[in-house]
Amino acid sequence: MRKGEVKPITDIVEKFLKLYGLTPDGYALRIFFSEFIGHKLSKYAELVKLSKDAVFISVKNGIVKNEITLMRRKIIKVLNEFLGGNKIKRLEIVEE
Repeated sequence: MRKGEVKPITDIVEKFLKLYGLTPDGYALRIFFSEFIGHKLSKYAELVKLSKDAVFISVKNGIVKNEITLMRRKIIKVLNEFLGGNKIKRLEIVEE
């Protein structure tokens, strides 16, 4: 992009998301996930990847991993409601 060249904001946002390997759904889902699990847990857990039928969540310690495991079904249900369908079938937890 040259100086003075005007581009639509949608093109810029799409380039940004593509650069970081995100989709608009995936980015919105990350924000929604952190709000859903709450401020305290979101410090230690984050949604890192959305694949065809799975969500990957990175956690910083075993206690948070246990909390997320206990909430697994509810998280899948709420994320599917957010996405509008039954796209997510699995929730994978990865400990840093």
